[in-house]
Amino acid sequence: MVESERARLLALHSLAILDTPPEERFDRITRLATSIFDVDIALVSLVDEERQWFKSRQGISLTQTCRKESFCAHAIQGESIFEIEDASQDSRFADNVLVTARRGIRFYAGVPLTTANGFRVGTLCIIHPEPRRLSPSQRQVLTDLAACVEDEINRIGLENELTRVNDVKRQLADDESRQRSLVDALAALNDISTSNHLGIDRQFQEALALGCRYLNLQIGIISRIHRGVFEVVAVTAPKDVTLAAGQCLPLANTYCDMTLKTSGLLAVHDTTESDLRHHPCYDTFGLKAYMGSSIQLGDQLFGTVSFSSADPRQHRFAETDTLFIKLLSRWIGSALDRQRVDALKSEFVSTVSHELRTPLTAMAGGLKLVLGGATGELPESTHKMLSMALKNGERLSLLINDLLDIEKLLAGQLNVICQPRELGELLKAALLENQPYADQHGVALRLETLSRDRFINVDVLRFQQVMANLLSNAAKFSRLNSDVVIYCDEFDKEIRINVKDSGCGIPEAFRERIFQKFSQADASDRRVKGGTGLGLSISKAMTEQMGGTIGFQSTEGEGSTFYITFPYAEVPTRVRH
Repeated sequence: MVESERARLLALHSLAILDTPPEERFDRITRLATSIFDVDIALVSLVDEERQWFKSRQGISLTQTCRKESFCAHAIQGESIFEIEDASQDSRFADNVLVTARRGIRFYAGVPLTTANGFRVGTLCIIHPEPRRLSPSQRQVLTDLAACVEDEINRIGLENELTRVNDVKRQLADDESRQRSLVDALAALNDISTSNHLGIDRQFQEALALGCRYLNLQIGIISRIHRGVFEVVAVTAPKDVTLAAGQCLPLANTYCDMTLKTSGLLAVHDTTESDLRHHPCYDTFGLKAYMGSSIQLGDQLFGTVSFSSADPRQHRFAETDTLFIKLLSRWIGSALDRQRVDALKSEFVSTVSHELRTPLTAMAGGLKLVLGGATGELPESTHKMLSMALKNGERLSLLINDLLDIEKLLAGQLNVICQPRELGELLKAALLENQPYADQHGVALRLETLSRDRFINVDVLRFQQVMANLLSNAAKFSRLNSDVVIYCDEFDKEIRINVKDSGCGIPEAFRERIFQKFSQADASDRRVKGGTGLGLSISKAMTEQMGGTIGFQSTEGEGSTFYITFPYAEVPTRVRH
C-alpha cells in the first residue's frame, strides 16, 4: 500500500463516520439527487481498505459492496466527475458483476468527496440501469450537491475533533484534579506523621481515615500476616462493621491473600466483574471494591494495608490511587520500623540510665565530702581537680535525668498535675532560680512586669523546668554583659511568655530539627556551648502536656526569642502567696 493511500485511510478513519447510522442531513441530498437526475440510485459512498460503505443510499438495499467491484474506487482516483455513460461498453467494467446482473449498472457518475485536509475518501454518485450522459448544467448541479455532502462530512470531522479535544481537556483536568488530590493527601499524611500529639496507633487510625476519604472507600485495615493468619493491627470502618484491632482471620478468607499473590498490589473497582466474586471474602463480607498493598519491613513481609467497600466504584482505580497506596504502605513500614528501633533504644537508654545513676550518686556524694574537708585540707591542685570531677559528674547526672524524663514522657509516665497559678510569681521564681547560671555566662536576666495579675493552668515543677531550659539556653548563647529579657504578650484568651536573647541566632538549616531529640546546631566534638540536645525536646513535650504550645523566632547574628503560650485560667477564689 503506497504512503498516500495510508494517509487517505487514516483521514477516513479519523472522521469516525464509518458504520454509523443513517442521518437525515445526508439522506435529503441523495433524495434530491434521484429526483433531479431521474435515476434509480443515489449514494454517499465511503471507500476503505476492502469495501465501499454507504453512509446514505436511495434505491438500493445493500449497505456496502466489495471495493474491487466498486465504481467509486475509480472515482476517487481523480479530482473531477467520474462519468460512465454505458458500463457494458467500457472494458474496465463490462465483466463487473454489478454490470452483468439483471438491471445492472449502465450509467454511473460520481464526484469525489474531499476532506478538509485534501484526501478523497468517497463519492456522491448517481446510478441508472440505462445509458445516460450528463449535460454541463447537470454536471454542475451534481458537483454542487457533492460540495454539500463534503460540508457535512467535514462538519462531522470538526465535531469529532472538537469532541476529541474536549475529551483530552477533560482528561487533563481529571488528571490535574487527581494529582492535586494526591498532593493534598500526601501533605495530610506528612502532617500526621510529624505530629507530636499522636502516638503511632493514633497515626495509623488517622492515616486509614485519610485513605478511606481519598479512595472513597468505607473500610481501611492495617494487618499483620504470619503463618497464614491475618491479624488486624488497626482499622477504621462504619459502626455496623464488626472489626477490631487484634481480631484474627484465616488469610485465605481475605482479599489480602490475592494481594500477596499479585506482586503485592491488587486493585478491583467491582469484584462482581472479576474472579474475586468466587473468593471466600466476597461470600463472607460481600466487599465489591478493594485496593490493597503489601507492607515490607526491610526484606521481610509484615502484612498489608487495604481499603474496601460494600459498594463498587463507578470508575477503575487511577494511577494516582495506586501511587497513593504504595507510598502509604512504605510510610507504614517505615513507621513500624521506627517503632521497633525506638523501643530498643528506649529500653537501652532506660537500662543504662538506671545503672549509671546509683554509682554517680555515690561518687558525687564522696567528692562533696572530700571537698568539704572530711579527709582534711586538700592541696589547691587536688581541690581543683576534684572540683572538676564533681562538676562533670553533675553534668552526667543532668544528662541521665534528661534521658529518664524523655523516656517517661514517651511512655506517658511523667506525672503532671496542673492547677491555676499566678504567672507573675512563677516568672519571678524562674528569674531567681536561674540568675546564678546566667552569672556564670556574664548575662543578666531581666523581667518585664505584667499589666495585671494573670493566671495559667500549669504544673509548677514542670513549668519551672521548661523556663530553666529556655533561660539557660538564652544565657548560654547570649553575648557577654548582655541581657536576657522575659516579657509577655497579653491577648484576649491566652498569654505568650517570651524569652529573648541577643545571641548568634539559629541557622536556617537547623530550625526544622530544633525540637527533635539530641538536636544541636553544632553537634561536633568541638562545640563550646555544651548541652545534651534534649532540653528543647523535653520542654516541647512538657509544654504540650500542660496544654500549651512552644515556638521561636530567630534572626541569625541578632538573637532569638523562644516563647510558650498558655490559655488563661480562671482566677481561683483563694490564692495562696
